[in-house]
Amino acid sequence: MKKSGSIIHPYWVLGLLFCVTAALLLFTVDISVTDEAGVRQKLPDTLGDQWEGFDVLFCQDPGCGRNWLTRDVPLNDEGRRVCPSNWQGEPCGGELLTMSLGEKTVLPRDTVMMKKQYINRENPENTVFTSVVLSGKDRTSIHRPELCLDAQGNAIESSQALEIPLANGNTIKVQVLLLNKKYSEKYTRYSYYAYFFIGKDRTTHLHFERLLWMSLDRVFRNVAHRWAYIAVSGERAPLADNAVYQDEIRNVISKLYPEISLLENK
Repeated sequence: MKKSGSIIHPYWVLGLLFCVTAALLLFTVDISVTDEAGVRQKLPDTLGDQWEGFDVLFCQDPGCGRNWLTRDVPLNDEGRRVCPSNWQGEPCGGELLTMSLGEKTVLPRDTVMMKKQYINRENPENTVFTSVVLSGKDRTSIHRPELCLDAQGNAIESSQALEIPLANGNTIKVQVLLLNKKYSEKYTRYSYYAYFFIGKDRTTHLHFERLLWMSLDRVFRNVAHRWAYIAVSGERAPLADNAVYQDEIRNVISKLYPEISLLENK
């Protein structure tokens, strides 16, 4: 749209709409905070015939902080899993949970977190990490992914949307970040990070759009549903052909999405 020879960027229009929505929200009363979500509260144990998944558990001992796959930590005599040892190889015995001690401290208590590492059965060296964060009642459990990744020391090389075809003929979009993290002068880890969001009755790959839908639901429907933030990450070659990591993302998410989504038209 044009005005006085200048172009009004569509993002400004969305920003204005968001501000108006937020202002209206201040005068909205009797918001119904529901426990309804658009995802199942369990990640699948397998993704097709290619990927086998294991839950990731985190030690709650402040002096340890290790994480383990369930396959590597057998149940003890009490039917529980505890941390076998710290990073120095010393016995630990700390409680193991599905979120790290830092996440447990910072996130609202009713946040649900699920994490799995999927291992390629044909090539065990090839693994992908999957996580789901399901918001609690105050809906502050989910943050803009780029902020957390940057705080963890990752450099974001690029960001782009990627379309994922599903078996039923539908498609979804995910946001893909290409990252690198320098550990030493000789070693830099190159990775990808793909994420998207699922609400009770919709999905989006944009954090801003999720916030907009949340506000519109509050203003016009007087309801606040639980949203889920789904992420899939893995390693990549620094100069790899885009098709390599993109094919892996499509392969994993096309199998993951139908398993966790509760949307009717998934």
